[in-house]
Amino acid sequence: MKKPVRIAAICLTAILLLSACAAGNNQADEDGTNDTNQENNQTRENLNAAEEELDEVTEELSEKREELRAKEEELQELEQRINEKEEELNAVEEDKESTEEELQAVQNELNELEEELSQKRNELASVKEELEEAQGRQEDSESGDNSEDHAYNEEGGNDANGDSDYEQIQEKADSVVTGLENEDFGTVATHVHPEKGVRFSPYGHVDTEEHLVFSREEVRNLMEDEEEYIWGTQDGSGHPIELTPAEYYEEYIYIRDFSRSAEEVNYNEVESRGNTIVNVEEVYPDADFMEYYVSEEEEDLNWAALILAFEKLDGEWYLTGIAVDRWTI
Repeated sequence: MKKPVRIAAICLTAILLLSACAAGNNQADEDGTNDTNQENNQTRENLNAAEEELDEVTEELSEKREELRAKEEELQELEQRINEKEEELNAVEEDKESTEEELQAVQNELNELEEELSQKRNELASVKEELEEAQGRQEDSESGDNSEDHAYNEEGGNDANGDSDYEQIQEKADSVVTGLENEDFGTVATHVHPEKGVRFSPYGHVDTEEHLVFSREEVRNLMEDEEEYIWGTQDGSGHPIELTPAEYYEEYIYIRDFSRSAEEVNYNEVESRGNTIVNVEEVYPDADFMEYYVSEEEEDLNWAALILAFEKLDGEWYLTGIAVDRWTI
């Protein structure tokens, strides 16, 4: 009986061992499954987090694209505005060029008219001369005396063209003075010598080294010239006369009303009235002169004499010098 019991015990023990092993295996399987589930859950959570992060990045990228699109639209609008402004600028520049061309055309036409006016004045002077000569011949034939009716005393003598030269110079000088009165240097320019130009002298003593000479074209635009020039030396102080043409006109040319207030208008009779030695006849030996003298006002030593020098070229008299004799220290 003992042997079967032992066998039964051994079998029971084996069964128990097998049961324990089976139970152990089941427990291990359950533990493994739990670990796998945890890992899967963790992975899912990580995946969800990554998907959320991806969604956020995608949304941010979409916003950046919208911003970029908006900036591109703003850039296009700005480029369009720049193009419009460039077109406007081009149009303004074209208008400016057109206006300048029109202005130049008008200026050229004005110059031509001034030249034509000067020619007409010369023609009128010639006609007047012929008329006066004809009247003179008629009067001479009636009276039998030629010398008294037509002679003009030029420092004790006449020549055959005395009357003609005097009348031409007087007419031109009056035109120059009127132009100076009105600041109309376009008119003055029509009388300027085409080759020598005209010299401006602030006093009656002419200094050919210091005093400035301007051409006819420069005189025409003199009042628009804003450059400062040295015109000579101030009387008394010795300082340079540094002025724009407009300032020089005010202080050294039209200092008295020579057109309306001249008490004396002298032809080829230039004299020194003050301390300055008037040397225009030495500087312009080939010239004839017209002098417009205005006496001083009460209690003011402001007398002045405008001296105009004219020289002949091809039968015409042209302005070569403008000097103003005045009271000096």
